Amino acid sequence: MTATSGSQLVYFLGRYFWLVCLAVCACNYFVASRRRPRVTPRDPATEEEARFFLRVFTVVSFVPWLVMGLGQTVGGVPSIWHYFRPQDLNPYVLAFIASIFLISVAFAYWVFVLGGAKKVVELQLSQVMGLHGYGELTEGQVKFLAAAGPPFVALWVLLAVSMNTPIPKWIPR
Repeated sequence: MTATSGSQLVYFLGRYFWLVCLAVCACNYFVASRRRPRVTPRDPATEEEARFFLRVFTVVSFVPWLVMGLGQTVGGVPSIWHYFRPQDLNPYVLAFIASIFLISVAFAYWVFVLGGAKKVVELQLSQVMGLHGYGELTEGQVKFLAAAGPPFVALWVLLAVSMNTPIPKWIPR
């Protein structure tokens, strides 16, 4: 690989990282939907409920990456590196961060208030969240992940702001 092709790859990934993430979300859905029926046989109503939640989790996981893609295609955000600078107050960067935070809060609400932890375990939904090969989560582990989500996002934003990450000079501004 030459220096030029390497820099083109870095530029492409910086510009279209959101597409890679959408593909990963879609792969998680397909892997989870193909593996689930083989794990344990279920009655049709339970199977339909599991498919419903797999679709919901997948659609929700697409949201931040679609917001990022919108910011990069029409919102004037040149690359992924700009998303590490929320202090610049770019509305698309803030919308991306807000979407992740709101999803983590909604997940925590679903887990703690609406009994979602039991659903994740009962319907074997952890694979759609990208947790392949780790076995099924327990209700306690699901609750821990749900409780840790909003503070983790807040800490991530605080760290991004405090690091004041410079955008590399070779990245278009």
